[in-house]
Amino acid sequence: MGIRSHRQAAPIPPWNLWVFALFPLGTVLAVFILPYGASITGALGTGDRGVVSVVSLMPTVAFTLRQALFSTLLAVALGLPGAWFIGNRDSPFSRVFRVISALPFALPSILVVLGFVLFFGNAGWANRFWMALTGAREGPLRILYKPEAIILAHGFYNFPLVIRLVGDGINRIRKAYAPAAASLGAGPRKAALTVLLPLALPSLMAASLMVFLYSFTSFAVVLVLGGGPAATTLAVEIYRYARISLDFHSAGILGLLETGIAGVIFAGYLFFEKKAQGISPDIADRPLETRETRLGMGVRLLYTLGILVLVLGPGLSILGESLLVKDSWAAGPRISLKWWQALGERSIPALLRSLILAFFAAALACILALFAAGTAKYADRGGRPSFLGTLLQVFMTAPLASSGIVLGLGWMNLYGRAHARSIWAVAVIHGVSGLPFAYHALTQGLKSVPVNTLHAASVCGAGPIGQLFSVALPLSAQRLRSAWGFSVALSLGELNAVMMVGLEDWETLPLLIYRAAGAYRYGTACAAGTLLILSCGCFFWLAQAGGKGKNHGP
Repeated sequence: MGIRSHRQAAPIPPWNLWVFALFPLGTVLAVFILPYGASITGALGTGDRGVVSVVSLMPTVAFTLRQALFSTLLAVALGLPGAWFIGNRDSPFSRVFRVISALPFALPSILVVLGFVLFFGNAGWANRFWMALTGAREGPLRILYKPEAIILAHGFYNFPLVIRLVGDGINRIRKAYAPAAASLGAGPRKAALTVLLPLALPSLMAASLMVFLYSFTSFAVVLVLGGGPAATTLAVEIYRYARISLDFHSAGILGLLETGIAGVIFAGYLFFEKKAQGISPDIADRPLETRETRLGMGVRLLYTLGILVLVLGPGLSILGESLLVKDSWAAGPRISLKWWQALGERSIPALLRSLILAFFAAALACILALFAAGTAKYADRGGRPSFLGTLLQVFMTAPLASSGIVLGLGWMNLYGRAHARSIWAVAVIHGVSGLPFAYHALTQGLKSVPVNTLHAASVCGAGPIGQLFSVALPLSAQRLRSAWGFSVALSLGELNAVMMVGLEDWETLPLLIYRAAGAYRYGTACAAGTLLILSCGCFFWLAQAGGKGKNHGP
């Protein structure tokens, strides 16, 4: 009996693993890699015309790189103090600050733009407060539809990444090396300068490259806040050439340029992220002890107040504008539920359409991630990464370096406009966008399953597939819920694919908000935006709650 059980516990043959991996690999190949390749075929084999097009489009490339660089510098400047605070102490304040600072990244890009206009705009709440405080006739902020507006919006949207990635890196480094530095006589300042900051450089570089990548491929922010031909990016120009001018040749050239640059940036991110993750504390729950001076407490308080204004101001502006109405241009605003009473006319159907898309997208992302994570777990069972496990990781995380605009262009080139212009195509594109996050969540969940539990299941006769579905997956159910909730929230706020494939007659909630804001109907846009905030917030809460189960890591 023991011999029989031992045979059943033997590793699954390699060819069976490849068969099991064929579904996620083939699906990603068909819905992501091939369309992405098709998006740039229009730029190939064009002779002199291609050279002329590249030269004429270089100002767009230059501005895209320039605004991404300045956006990254702003995000790093905003996020580094917060990263230092949460990396040096484990306290209730640090945990609350981590949640609050993550709010901008949890907002869909169209809501970031809407909140930015309402709070930092020429007639926004920040200028109103300044005029009421000083008696001035106009506020100091006059940046809308200028490059400065794009940079400020990107910095606001992405600085939570710096806080989270760099803060976690500093936290790991301090737990791993601070006790040794203290035992050798290094004070807090010397330890910070000679140990913590140098070792935190890979985390800082990884966070900076990720912010640069998000700013580089940004679409909705630039589309709304751009300042004309001199302040437009590759993603916006791809949309204009493909959807408005029907110039797929130029769109393909821009897609090729964006893909090449994004690929290099993503490779750099993977390099520094691997180096940052290589540092781990020997005692995971070692407490952080830092002595803080009054000056340090004052700086932390001022920084926190500034972040609260920066984070809560745009969101509260959306809520406030949804409750205010003006009877005439000369009249002052009054509180009214007018915009909310009209929600049922267009917003509720748009929300239902968004939810349908999001549920299908999340289901696809989680199914693909489940097959890939389960296969990778058994492929890497020896402790060393296998070729199949590495291939699955590359395929599942490659969409991080993608642009929904370029992917939509590829779907039109590869499958034709009739097939690309469907809710199923948009759902698949949304699912691919959420795939890296779902794969990461499920991989971490499966890794946390105790090896002894799987061995016990194998002794009882369960094969690898049986172990995965009857033991590992139930124990990782909270991670699966986290992956599904995060994928739904991402899809709910996605605007790029819907606009690129031309699904205007199937209006989603982000598309409704974009149209209302573009027509200066801010009351309608704010009521719909508040509804979208509540919807995304529910699913982000589900994702965060799903990642805190026992034995599942942070």
